[in-house]
Amino acid sequence: MEVKIYVDIACPFCYIGKKNLEEALSNFKTDEEIHLNYLSYELDNQRAKEPKDNIYDYLAEKNEQPLDEIHDMVDRIVAEGQKVNIEFNMDKVIPANTRDAHRLLKLAKEKGKGEEILELLYQAYFSQGKNISDHQVLEDLALSGGLEKEDVRELLEDPSINLEEVIGDFNLAKVNKIKTLPYYIFDDTFAIAGAREAKHYTIALNKTLKNK
Repeated sequence: MEVKIYVDIACPFCYIGKKNLEEALSNFKTDEEIHLNYLSYELDNQRAKEPKDNIYDYLAEKNEQPLDEIHDMVDRIVAEGQKVNIEFNMDKVIPANTRDAHRLLKLAKEKGKGEEILELLYQAYFSQGKNISDHQVLEDLALSGGLEKEDVRELLEDPSINLEEVIGDFNLAKVNKIKTLPYYIFDDTFAIAGAREAKHYTIALNKTLKNK
């Protein structure tokens, strides 16, 4: 079974959904191999690589909402993260461009390290307050996740590597009218939009198996 999952590194709901899906899979009994295929969806591909604003000001401007509403929304996200042991340090978040992180994630998938590197990217962005557009940050992260230095440096020095794949994921999502992240497609049979509780992923997995 293949589960396609559209995500962005800067999406807290994608991180929450990842944790809940992992919980569902850890308790799911099946002899069938389940392959998670994480796909790129840039929420803001024009975002600066070295932003000067904080996450609150950025979201207020982007969503055209007052700051007090943004703070309330972020507080709810932090509370949801605590339920799945995510430490959202939103005051530290640097809302930078995620394109190079997505290109790195493509390399990680090729090397069989996709899920590990995605987790490290989320931790760097949401918990550690690191700028994931910074190439040194990405290189250090990639090496700690088991990627080879030569492969990582080649990728970071050539902005064309994996660019077509990242843009292609996004364009296909738009063709399929995907607007909400995370977005899950189970064996091209069932779809779920948004982060859900673990039990909802279990239901989707069972339905997918029954329709095989």
